[in-house]
Formats: sequence, structure tokens, C-alpha cells
Amino acid sequence: MNQGMIYNIQRMSVHDGPGLRTTVFLKGCPLSCLWCSNPESQKTTPQMLFFENLCTGCGACAQACSNGAVTMFGGKSGRDVGKCIDCGQCAQACPNKAREMSGKLMTVEEVMAVVRKDALFYDNSGGGVTFGGGEPTSGGQFFLNLAQAARDEGYHVTVDTCGYCPEERFDKTIGLTNLFLFDCKHMHSGQHKALTGVDNAVILRNLRAALSSGTEVRIRMPLMPDMNDSDDNLAAMADFLGEFNRSEIEIMPCHAFGKSKYVALGKSLPEVSQYAPEQLHAVLERFAKHGLKPVMI
Repeated sequence: MNQGMIYNIQRMSVHDGPGLRTTVFLKGCPLSCLWCSNPESQKTTPQMLFFENLCTGCGACAQACSNGAVTMFGGKSGRDVGKCIDCGQCAQACPNKAREMSGKLMTVEEVMAVVRKDALFYDNSGGGVTFGGGEPTSGGQFFLNLAQAARDEGYHVTVDTCGYCPEERFDKTIGLTNLFLFDCKHMHSGQHKALTGVDNAVILRNLRAALSSGTEVRIRMPLMPDMNDSDDNLAAMADFLGEFNRSEIEIMPCHAFGKSKYVALGKSLPEVSQYAPEQLHAVLERFAKHGLKPVMI
């Protein structure tokens, strides 16, 4: 495949690998994590987000919509989710960016044209290209073609992954990757399925393959109160990583930054809480008790 669904390309990123980077976000994810902060990344098709606070009630969206999915009430527009087909007509007409489409089909060359714009910054900072999502490997051959193109042009390639990927595809990914940012959400299969919708058998297999390959791997853990911060889970994680003489884990504590996106998509908000400072401190001490070295990012 020479084209796939991209929902964002973020230039000059400093949090998705070494140096200055361009992060390419592919749309689609096989997981449905209870705490997901990017709900627009889950589906593989384009979606319309409606930010009511930006709406001035001008009515341009209603005039543009051919499906009667735009409602007008109290000087503001709304959306009939039963009629909306995410066609994007209203977003194109909106002068205030209250309506925004997430997801665009792009070719490998179109993506690489954006990537090349910052090549000088990669060279000077030790940066490169990061592929994220959603789950980038869900892009299938399109993702592999992107990664190959980046390698062919000499860029450092980072893959930010949950690890849920067919084994053959993941093994090909290893050969194209300089660095994995590998999410490790829960070590116990049943709990992993309850939290994300899938078990972790293939994830742990792929993590073992990455750690055994010689490719650089950074373990990342989205840390959720009372979901994956138990002593049992941390002990199991310490045992697993100990097989590879690893103990460092990059910690990403739960946050509420994605709530506005749930509202914009007309979806229910996730029922997750954030750590109070003293609670987070206690959890980090629990990591140390098991010989793990947490690094906040």
C-alpha cells in the first residue's frame, strides 16, 4: 500500500525520541484503553470533532451539511450523531475551526515531503522521524513502506508502539527501527484485557523480540491509579525485565488532557482519576521496592 490514514504530523517534537523530530501519527488502534487521551486515534476512518466553545452560531455548517446532521439551538450549532457520516463538509465551511476533521489519506511521498522539511534539524540535533498513533503498526504495509522510506533517506527511526501487532509484521518493524518506545500497560493477561480490550500474549512476545534484537528499546508505562500500579503488577514487570537486565521504566502518569476530545467526538468521558502528588510519590517508592527505576517523562 502506498497510502494510509494520517491524523497528525507534528514537527519539531522533543518528547518522542532523541533530538528534534517529526512525529507522524497514523490513525487506528487495536486497543481501547480505558484512559486513552487520544480517542480520535482509535478508528481507522476520518472523524469530525465539534468544539462547541469555538462555535459562534453563524450557520455556515448547517448550510453545508447535505445530510441534515447539523442542529441549531440557542445561537449555537450541534450535531445529530445519528445522521453525521463524518464527510467533513461542515468542517470545510466552518470559519472558526469549531469543526475539525481527524484523519486524511496520504501517500508515502506526501508524508516524506513533510519529513524532509526539517532534515537539517535532525542532523544538528541527533533527531529523526517517529511513527506513532493510535498504533503505527496497524497501518500494515503502508507503515512498513513509510519506515523503509525514512531509513532509505538516512533518518533515525523511532516507533512508538503498544506492541499489539502480528508477529511477522513486528519482526519486519524491528529491522527498520533504531528505537522503540514500547508501552507496557499490564503484565497479567486478564487484567490487560479488562483495561485495553485485548490480552497481552502477542505484546509480550513482541517485547521479548525487541529486547532480544539489539535494537534500542525504552519501556514506557502509562500509570493509572488502582489500575496497573499494584505490587503484583510491578513485581511481575520487574521479573520480566530482569530477564534482560533491565530496570528503567519511563513513567507517564494519568492526565485529563484528552477530555475535550471525547466531548468533541460526542463520546462518554473515561472514568479515570489523577494522582495527588503524595499518591504518585508513594507509587514511585513502590517501583523502587521491586528494583525498578522509574523515570518521569
